[in-house]
Amino acid sequence: MLDKIIKFKLTLLLTIFFCSCGLLKESNNEIIYKSIDHDQYKPVIQPNYDNLNSWLVHPDHVEKHDFLSDNDGKKRADVFFIAPTLFSDKKNPNWNSDIYDEEFKNYLLNSTIKFQATAWKDAGNLYSPNYRQAHFRVFDERYWKIGGEKTLQLAYDDIKAAFMVYMKKYNKGRPIIIAGHSQGAAHAITLLKDFFDGKELQTKLIAAYLPGTKITSEDFYDLKLMKDPQDTGGYVTWNTFKILKNYQKYDLTIPLEWLKGGQVSNPVTWDDSKTSDYENHKGLYFINGKVYKNSVKIEYINHAIFLKMPRVNLFKTILFSFLKDYHKGDINLFWEDIRINAISRVDSYFSEL
Repeated sequence: MLDKIIKFKLTLLLTIFFCSCGLLKESNNEIIYKSIDHDQYKPVIQPNYDNLNSWLVHPDHVEKHDFLSDNDGKKRADVFFIAPTLFSDKKNPNWNSDIYDEEFKNYLLNSTIKFQATAWKDAGNLYSPNYRQAHFRVFDERYWKIGGEKTLQLAYDDIKAAFMVYMKKYNKGRPIIIAGHSQGAAHAITLLKDFFDGKELQTKLIAAYLPGTKITSEDFYDLKLMKDPQDTGGYVTWNTFKILKNYQKYDLTIPLEWLKGGQVSNPVTWDDSKTSDYENHKGLYFINGKVYKNSVKIEYINHAIFLKMPRVNLFKTILFSFLKDYHKGDINLFWEDIRINAISRVDSYFSEL
């Protein structure tokens, strides 16, 4: 009976930590995907972001999930959140997700929105477009040149279209937080280049939170990595790894070697600190909807963040022990830290006016 309970709890936990970049391969066995010739591929029609049904989250949605009930559009700042890759079914041959698939939409809402995007909802009015996200396989070099690059561009075109509608119809001059994870963070980088970096709209940027991707000091013309918890007008970024003896043994979602030369923020202290103590940690957001503070200690930072297993109660610690890849937890592990910091940066932005 105990084994069944542990297995059930573990499955739920993995669901949460798989809510970013859906698929995790912690072995060196090659994954085989079904795929169709991209030249013959016809994606579903482009979303119409004038229609509220094309948004995962919007303050004007009449029906709201409980975890979005206070997203009423009355806050003094906005948050534009871009979801990560959850389109990862190995048997689905399509290159982009279908925003008209209600089952997939609900999956997005009850995973990345509930357990990631909500970290910012107290800081501003939350907007998140449902876009034709690129399938997870496009990040595999086998698929990049045969359609992956075009697939990712189509996904970004949706994000750009949604942002333009948001600015025209809904922003009403409010300052903005840009947030996203993994594929969402990658699209956010392009969005920042197109609309903010060295442009007039940069004055409206409170902060960009971009975990789960690689950013170097050369990626932006004017936007800078923020190194103080009160800074505004720049960005923060990080990738989280569990301390392991042999990283080569595992095919992790983001290869550690790829991150060399990338910038890193400390999502606990929000400064140049290369470590953090348990008492600094504001809280991780667990599957049971509870926040567990003083659970995470950053052991060291070296082009990524390295942690030992989170320290919660014994049972949950056992569940964490099954996970080797913490990419899925880039936000969950620091959910309360992000929530408090985002509110603080909004306050700082308005105090500087």
